Amino acid sequence: MSGISESDVERLRQAWGSVAAWMENNAPSSAGALNPPAGDEDISRLRSALGGDIPDVLEVWLRMNNGSTAKDRREPIPGGFRVVRHPDSAVFPLGKAFLSSREMIAHRADYLHIAAEIGDEDYWQPSWIPVIEALDAPYGFLLDMKGEGNSFPVLSFSEGSYPRPYAPSLAHALTAVANAINHGTGSDFSLSGTAATAVDGRITWL
Repeated sequence: MSGISESDVERLRQAWGSVAAWMENNAPSSAGALNPPAGDEDISRLRSALGGDIPDVLEVWLRMNNGSTAKDRREPIPGGFRVVRHPDSAVFPLGKAFLSSREMIAHRADYLHIAAEIGDEDYWQPSWIPVIEALDAPYGFLLDMKGEGNSFPVLSFSEGSYPRPYAPSLAHALTAVANAINHGTGSDFSLSGTAATAVDGRITWL
C-alpha cells in the first residue's frame, strides 16, 4: 500500500463503517447491494492494472466492501454482454454507486481509451481512477493517485467537461457522507447530499 496518513485511513474506516451500519439498520435493501470485502486477488488485479501501488485509503475502503453493485447483473448481447444496474446500487446522492475494483479497472480503461481516441490526454489521465459513478451516465468522482505528498484528492467528473477538484481526500468525502446520514449535516464534501432517510428499505437522499 502506498503512503497516506494513518489518521485519514482511520477516518475513512470509521466513516464508511458508520454508513454501512446505518444502511444495515435502516435501509436493508441498500445494505444488500454492498459487495463482500475485496480479497488479495482483487487488490492485486487492481494494482497490476494501475501499474503500481494504490493509495492505502482506497485499499482499506475496498477491503471493507468491494463496491455497492452486488445486485447488478450481466445480460448477454450479441458479441458480449451488458451490465444491468440495480437501483439499490445507488447508495450515494444523485443516483451514484460505489464501484467495485473490477469496475474501477474497466471504467478507467474505457475513459483512457476515449482520451486516446479524441487525442486529449486531459480528458482522462492515467493517475485517475473512478471510484463513485452514476448508474446510467459518466458522472461521478475519481481519486487522483498522483497527489502531492500523502494527499490523494477527489475530483468530480461529468460528460462534456474536465474533472475538477472536489474534496481533499476520500476520508473527507466519506466523513461528510456519514455526517449527512447520521446527523443531517451535509457539507461541501458530502457528494451533494444533505441528509438521508430510508424509503421501502432503500437509502434516499434529501
